[in-house]
Amino acid sequence: MIGQQVAFARVREWFARDRFPHSLLIEGPGGVGKRAMALQIAAIANCETSDGCGTCRSCRLIAAGEHPDVIALEPDPAKASARISVDQVREVIRRAGYHRYLGRHRVVIIDPADAMGVEAANALLKTLEEPLEGTHFILLTSRPQALLPTIRSRVQRLRLGAVDPLVMSAWLDTRGHGPVAERAARLAEGRPGLALSLAEGGLERRDQLLSELHRALGADLKEMTDWTSSQISGSRAQWTGRVEEILELLEDLVRDATLVGAGAALPLRMPEVSHLSEAWAEVLWPGGVTRCAQAIAECRQAMAANANGRLLLDTLLARLATELGRARRAPLHPDSPALARDLP
Repeated sequence: MIGQQVAFARVREWFARDRFPHSLLIEGPGGVGKRAMALQIAAIANCETSDGCGTCRSCRLIAAGEHPDVIALEPDPAKASARISVDQVREVIRRAGYHRYLGRHRVVIIDPADAMGVEAANALLKTLEEPLEGTHFILLTSRPQALLPTIRSRVQRLRLGAVDPLVMSAWLDTRGHGPVAERAARLAEGRPGLALSLAEGGLERRDQLLSELHRALGADLKEMTDWTSSQISGSRAQWTGRVEEILELLEDLVRDATLVGAGAALPLRMPEVSHLSEAWAEVLWPGGVTRCAQAIAECRQAMAANANGRLLLDTLLARLATELGRARRAPLHPDSPALARDLP
């Protein structure tokens, strides 16, 4: 558990005192290691040496996702809504009532817990109030405020915080990602899972997406909407991740433009495109950055409410392009050519 020594010490204390909670909520930013912590807890609970050794049969089965007494409850990938249904919750509760197969404890991991609607959460509530002997529920979320207050009041809470970028960079270096370790750790903002994903090909994908986004913002309306259409393909579950990456890139660009415009002595998120940040800051600062940030936030909120993805992305890019004006054509780097096409 990279950088989570305090939280892990608390877990160790629970087991040392035989006080492993029946209902646990692990909260923290996405990619910070919540799922890894849940699996480590399940391993300690069922390890043949009681230490989460990683080598005994139980630990190996848990690591492989094959332990019969460790159940993962997740959104149904076949459904477009990315929700955990009440039927899924009832089925897990039914399975949790079976006699345990191998382990001392049955562990149900709900990831993410905020994917449960009101009906599904209420179906789980009675089990949290009257836990089954030897069965433990571990709920994972990046949005604890999205859970029902009645759920939050019935669980032990464990928060995982952001990890120091220097710690993550050193960790990535030991895993053979030295050349990109510093950049991946910086962009991950304290999330080891994201840092590893960036180091293992994510940076190349991010750079490609930035190049495409930059060109779309500087293109005419048809080319812009053609590009947004290409991003909204497949099921909703498939393209929501792509749209989130676009929103995060735009947030980083607006943030860096804000820092440049304000003359803040803080490091840029993307110093490799500082020339673009300077061009954006010249046009947007001060009022434009606020309007752009608000437009991005509104798009994300509407996405969470299952609004039309293509319409949202079209509208967002059109609003940003209007705010940027001449900065739409600013090159990514000082030595790269500006967009060839004149703006309409």
